[in-house]
Amino acid sequence: MKANLQEKFKNRKIKKPNPLLAKIIASAFRNISKKRNVSFEYADDFLKLQDKQVIYLCQHRSSDDYIYVFAGLKHLNVHALCGMQNVFQKYLYTLLKHLGVIAKYLYQPDMLSIKQMLQAKKLGDSLMIFPEGIQSTSGSTHPINPATLKFIRKTGLPVVLVKVKGSYFTKTRYSKDIKKGKITVNYSKLFDAEDFKNLSEEELYTKMFENFKYNEFEEHKNDNIEFVGEKPNIYGLDNIIYKCPCCEKENNFVVENDTMTCKNCGLKVKMDNYYNLLPVNKDLPFSNTDEWYKWQRKVVKEEILDDNFSLSAKVKLNTINPTKITKNYSLLNVGEGVITLTNKGLRYVGTRYDEEVDLFFDAKALYSLSISLSYDFDFYYKNEYFNFKLLENEKLMAKWMLATEEIHSLYDPAWADANKWVY
Repeated sequence: MKANLQEKFKNRKIKKPNPLLAKIIASAFRNISKKRNVSFEYADDFLKLQDKQVIYLCQHRSSDDYIYVFAGLKHLNVHALCGMQNVFQKYLYTLLKHLGVIAKYLYQPDMLSIKQMLQAKKLGDSLMIFPEGIQSTSGSTHPINPATLKFIRKTGLPVVLVKVKGSYFTKTRYSKDIKKGKITVNYSKLFDAEDFKNLSEEELYTKMFENFKYNEFEEHKNDNIEFVGEKPNIYGLDNIIYKCPCCEKENNFVVENDTMTCKNCGLKVKMDNYYNLLPVNKDLPFSNTDEWYKWQRKVVKEEILDDNFSLSAKVKLNTINPTKITKNYSLLNVGEGVITLTNKGLRYVGTRYDEEVDLFFDAKALYSLSISLSYDFDFYYKNEYFNFKLLENEKLMAKWMLATEEIHSLYDPAWADANKWVY
């Protein structure tokens, strides 16, 4: 029987990052950062900690934030926490293992990853956490699970906050096009041992979130920094914006050249190099993508309260191939069928490994659906990986994610409270 690479990675004993490899990677990341106009800022309180063992608490504005965060570090004995699915990419599996990366089942209770982070702490190394779990969809903060703070407090390590201003505008969630602009990575102290002794859990969480939260549009309002790529900034926006505020129809947007148009009512919208929305022929109640996206969330939040709420689509069912590392996360197609989302959870009816199945994913354990530009979404459920590729209505993938997140909040009071800090 072939080795299960997922289990081997997950169950390995954590060792110090390979120092030579870490230096090579850091050098490569610094070169990338230089080309993308990244600058680094170090607060005085951080400089006192830079030689010490700490937890780096990092914003996750874009998929490339780990490059910029790592590029600015002087000491490289750092163990980053990442989603298990990200490990299964060609050339990355072995590399991440030797860099001491710790894999976690996304949004799932994972005692083994906690155990491994504590192993890394005993080695005298630092930890790196992206507490939002997934990268920002619309350029502002995702909720932070309160369990993150409990773990931080348990370690007793000082906490360094890492802000990555501009990275969302350089590489948005809705387009693969990388823009030329400016990114600033800022390192500052967030907590020390005295904070853990003197502040209550509520005070700690308040301090953490108030310092951590971000909104690219608000931060760049007066900066006069342009972000320019090969494609117009509005290109791909219909991957996350699906509902028209004028006619309220869904799945009717099309982007051509520098303009997004509603095929139903004719609303036309452009976007400038500062990511401001520019209505062409009708009034638009939003000045930026984040406002529009959050309005969609508010609409969905009301829709899911109806017992007749339902989303349905034909899909392919994929999973990680645990015995072989290939491109595209080593995905293995194992079936085809129909998924349906209600305010009770997600159901898949179709084939799986040549057998007819009826799988139900309870809303209480299903936090979100992480979407991609391949028009699929993935998640872990009870530590098992599922990937569904939409075969119809692909431009509604953001609605699937929003609805799943809001439905989960109905069953998880702690997560609902975390959402209140954000939405």
